[in-house]
Amino acid sequence: MTDVLEKPGLGMARWKAVAEYRSRAGIVDVEYAVEELEELHDLIERGPDWNTLIKITVTFNRPVCELLTIEEAARL
Repeated sequence: MTDVLEKPGLGMARWKAVAEYRSRAGIVDVEYAVEELEELHDLIERGPDWNTLIKITVTFNRPVCELLTIEEAARL
C-alpha cells in the first residue's frame, strides 16, 4: 500500500517512511513520502489502526554526499 510517493510540485520528498502493520495475511508495509517529519504523525493517525503497528523506518530520501561529515556540514 502506498500513500504518496512524490509531493506534487516538489518532486521527491525529503523523507521516506515505511510503517509495518500486523494483518491476518501477514505483515503489511505502508510507504509514505513526507517533506517534514511532523507530517508523519497525521499519516499514521489516519490509519491503518496504530494498535497494529509493528515499527516505522524513516530514511532520508534525497541524494547525499557520502563523504560529508557533521563538521563540514556545519561550515556550509
